[in-house]
Amino acid sequence: MRKTPIKNSAALLYLVFCFLQLAFTRPVHAADCKWIDTAGEAAVENMTPEEARHAALNRARIKAVEGVSGVNIQGSSLVKDFTLVADFIKTLSSGYVLEEKIVGWTSHSFQEDPEAPPLTVYKVNVKSCVGSAKQGDPYFKVKGELNRPVFIAGEEAFIKATCTKDCYLTILNLTADNKIKVLLPNKFESAALIKTGECCTFPPKGLALEMSPLQGHKRDTEAFYLVATKEKLNLAGITKKDGEITAKELYGLLLSLPADTKAEEMLVYEVRGKE
Repeated sequence: MRKTPIKNSAALLYLVFCFLQLAFTRPVHAADCKWIDTAGEAAVENMTPEEARHAALNRARIKAVEGVSGVNIQGSSLVKDFTLVADFIKTLSSGYVLEEKIVGWTSHSFQEDPEAPPLTVYKVNVKSCVGSAKQGDPYFKVKGELNRPVFIAGEEAFIKATCTKDCYLTILNLTADNKIKVLLPNKFESAALIKTGECCTFPPKGLALEMSPLQGHKRDTEAFYLVATKEKLNLAGITKKDGEITAKELYGLLLSLPADTKAEEMLVYEVRGKE
């Protein structure tokens, strides 16, 4: 998601991330997750080779979480025959991929119908370290809503969130290039305290989240990741200078929290370039 995420009437401002002192984290040890070997594949059909490789990798990740958690992940991608990003992020309710090692890639041609052109199929073998998510408080939920499911480059996104209990809201962005960026808290706002049943809107009035696909991409499937916690989720110690956070450190932090103190919600969307 190459956006100028927050802009005002004076100028475009790129998100500058400002975090509070880290309080909850602990190191992620090998005992905290289980290693598993999986494979995924995808054909270059109605997508680019790059998109097919992303789809194959996400299929392998889904299998890894399924294999460790014992939960069968159901769902379909937001865009048919595009990527499995939407499927993959749904696995976060069952487990977290804390670390992964790509063993290798292979490819071959496949022709289902003699009249049809051959398709290139990419296959990836992956070793993944998966931490299983524990069941939390069934009465603690966060509900998010986007102003639309599909955005055209230049359009603005707005998120509305409500919680069933008083909580602090953290908003992250899972991008099409496998990065995690923190949108809230930021330079302009601290972590939002939401009272039970109240509605929180992000960004606030006067600011906007401007959408665009990755450079060179016609469309991308991504997600906003809402994390509600009963205490502030402090991230300062696990972020890079450019405001990104690694999956291993983020999911390790979430696994370190008591299960009944957090609730999560995924808002999947597609962003398309202008025709």
